[in-house]
Amino acid sequence: RVFLSRFCFRLVNWSEFVSITKMSYSTDSNDSSNNSKSGDRELLTDEEVLKEELCDRILEVNSTGSFATFGIIDSFVHPGISVDPIGTVRLPLSEEDAHTLVQASHKSPFGKGTETVIDESQIDAWEIQFLNKSWQRCLDRTVAHVARELGVAGGSMNVRAEFYKMLLYEEGAMFKAHKDTEKVPGMFGTLVICLPSRHTGGAIEPVQTGYRWVLTYNLINESEDPYQSASALDERIGHFTQRLTRWQTLKDAPQFLAYPLDHQYTDRDLRLARLKGEDYHRARYVAQSCAMHGEFYVLLANMAMHITDPNDENESEEGESELLLSHIVDLEGSNLSVHVSLTISESLLLRGISYSDREPDVHRGGNYMGNQYAEIDQIFKDSVMIIVPSRFIMSFLLGSEYSHKDLNRLMRRLGEYIKTRGKDANLYGLLLQICHSSLSQKYESDEARDLYLGPVAVAAAFMRDASLFTKTVKSNTRSFEKDYYYALGELICLQDLVLNEHDVIEALTKSKKLHQIYENLSGFRDGFLQENSARRDEVQVVRLQQWLDSLTYGCFIDLERVYAEDASTLVRIILDHEKESFSQFVLYQGARVFVKRFQGDGILTNALMIELFLHLQYQDCSKIYLENLLQLITESTISNFDLPRFATYIKTRAFKSPLWNSRAQGEKETQSIRAGPIKAFYERVSTHERGTPSRLLGKIQTQASALTAEQSKVFLVSLLEELLPVVDVFSVEVQECIQSLITIYVTQTVGKEPRKPSDWARPEEMEPNCCDDCSKMNAFLAHPELQHYNLSCKEVWHLRSQYHCFGYFKVDEVDWKPVAVTKTLKWWEEQHQKWESRASIALEALRKLPQAKLKDCLTHRYDEIMDLRIVKVIDDFSKSTSQGNHRYETRSTVPQKRPRADL
Repeated sequence: RVFLSRFCFRLVNWSEFVSITKMSYSTDSNDSSNNSKSGDRELLTDEEVLKEELCDRILEVNSTGSFATFGIIDSFVHPGISVDPIGTVRLPLSEEDAHTLVQASHKSPFGKGTETVIDESQIDAWEIQFLNKSWQRCLDRTVAHVARELGVAGGSMNVRAEFYKMLLYEEGAMFKAHKDTEKVPGMFGTLVICLPSRHTGGAIEPVQTGYRWVLTYNLINESEDPYQSASALDERIGHFTQRLTRWQTLKDAPQFLAYPLDHQYTDRDLRLARLKGEDYHRARYVAQSCAMHGEFYVLLANMAMHITDPNDENESEEGESELLLSHIVDLEGSNLSVHVSLTISESLLLRGISYSDREPDVHRGGNYMGNQYAEIDQIFKDSVMIIVPSRFIMSFLLGSEYSHKDLNRLMRRLGEYIKTRGKDANLYGLLLQICHSSLSQKYESDEARDLYLGPVAVAAAFMRDASLFTKTVKSNTRSFEKDYYYALGELICLQDLVLNEHDVIEALTKSKKLHQIYENLSGFRDGFLQENSARRDEVQVVRLQQWLDSLTYGCFIDLERVYAEDASTLVRIILDHEKESFSQFVLYQGARVFVKRFQGDGILTNALMIELFLHLQYQDCSKIYLENLLQLITESTISNFDLPRFATYIKTRAFKSPLWNSRAQGEKETQSIRAGPIKAFYERVSTHERGTPSRLLGKIQTQASALTAEQSKVFLVSLLEELLPVVDVFSVEVQECIQSLITIYVTQTVGKEPRKPSDWARPEEMEPNCCDDCSKMNAFLAHPELQHYNLSCKEVWHLRSQYHCFGYFKVDEVDWKPVAVTKTLKWWEEQHQKWESRASIALEALRKLPQAKLKDCLTHRYDEIMDLRIVKVIDDFSKSTSQGNHRYETRSTVPQKRPRADL
């Protein structure tokens, strides 16, 4: 006797378990159920009617074959079973052999939800041999019969049985309800062959007497494209496409709809060829309908309903639920998921799922925690077929908020699948649709648009779609991200250029900025060299380098604007070509042309002077080219010298250069990097005609006051430290310059000492008037004689939220409620402490300068400046203590009240 069960992820009723149905397709003339529903549908929305009709059409498709089948092998062949180390086992099974098998076996575990249940005795496949060669032919005939009975997609020729284990059920043992899992790829069911052994009971009930002896096999479908007759399906496709067309006309059309499948599938087996029974035929029917329509996609996904029950004894809190899609794939099983999961609404399901009458696949929590029960988490797993209009496919796969990296990840994945599977029409169309959706998308800015169009340009090059590439480049505003130029370099071959060369050049140079263009060209070159490393085609490498050099030289001639970042690019272009002497010479000549065109622009000359001096410290091979460029800009740099711009550029550039960062290990090196170029420039112009150094110092002196407080704090001290050793400290011009710089440094970084209040006016603590209460409070703060202010209950909370100065008041309270405030010196004391801290830092920085040189420059003003008298308040209300430690003392925090005549 043989028992054959179709593998399923979901437990079913036994009435369903043995049902056998034939594939049938209802015709419109017999669709009486639709007529009976017409009255009810009048109450539904257009979307609800659409969902109901789509679901009805899908449910009309039924598979040939049964969920399970059983029968008797008429021409049974003795398998010749031999068990190691027992030997041959006789048929039918004797009591003696049964005891021997039990001794040699071990308990068999099987899955039940998330648990493992141990019941019958088992002997694994590797311990058993079938000595009768005719047994395999008998087994093949049985498997062919099984495939026909179960209606396996692809036919019996693609089904094989793989021996799993031998089971022996003793008295009380039974085939318990449980959930199998795929043990090998393609497994769809289990074949159970019951061998001759006297027993009563068994199967779905416990063995009452004797032993039930069975062999179990994994049934595997090896077909990747199972055959199915499409004649009946074709008759219904037209009706389904009509519903799809109506879907497109809905005002608020759903972005997708999901149809729950009858079975659960693992991520590995989630593909059309591995679907079972009606799932397969229905998915194929929908896929063919969508393909005929042309504007819909069919995908598969796993779905999980997460239900959280607070497990509150008082039932004061409601539970929460969340429906998630994961592992979204096309019908071939290619993973299209960009995110771990997507949250969806239950309203998007074509048919509802009842979770109340089924066991959860995962159950966590509920245990007692000492004073309450832990919340309960339940997860119900299903698999679904998803129908998505093509215009929504990108938003469905990527979600509402996605980055350009997410878009690129999806496109690259599709590209990999296309290369693996050949020019698959479905994947190719999907990639093309996502490209067009990205082009038509509205972006918050031009910069954002350029980021998201980068992956589209790469996809167009990959598909060798010249028109799409042209459209993408025209839509681009300035420049893609560098990574996308690298990818373009990997894909584009100049000797076999399918794309329009003008479009490729425009994509590389559209930004019209030298630094950006060279960054793009470098990325393109690196990508090409990476891809070419396998081919080692030196001709293409030389051709590419000549092509890139010509584009770079053309930028030197044609660009109409210059930017500070172009300075580092000019130096980089020369240094990058050190190993190609001819290219380096040609590009150096182009750089000279570029510099001459813009040498009257202080933006370029200031930045280029910094770059040249910093690189000349460490470069040897290209030193002559860098020196010549420096000589070219010397005069124009003095004329256009801009100290604030210099300080801004040097700060920004220092963080970006690996060369500088590697050199600036200590504080001394860092100071040199900040102001070193000015020192080097001063030394260089000192060798020129008389008066040039004075011009440079004059510009530094007059422009220093335009520095921000932060620039003065960081930059001026380093400038003084670099200049003092190289200037003529006895020159009147130098002395005036140094004194001016130190005065600006102290004034900017320390600031004027806060003057101690001489009366009760506190104007600095006032806030803008917003109501009568605020006006009264401001009048009180501005009054030089009033010290106390009584508060009404109405005023307290409003004023306390409006005025930060409540922290500086002495507050009188009654019953924990503020009733009056008194002015104090707390605000002044706080400001003075901050001033003292800044003064201490400034003095420490000044003392690190070369003191002998500093004294020579400051002459008679040395003590005045080093004592910070230029920012101190010297009067009867604020006096400093000893000048050795420069700490300050104050009098009582509350001024002594003076006679009215003195106020």
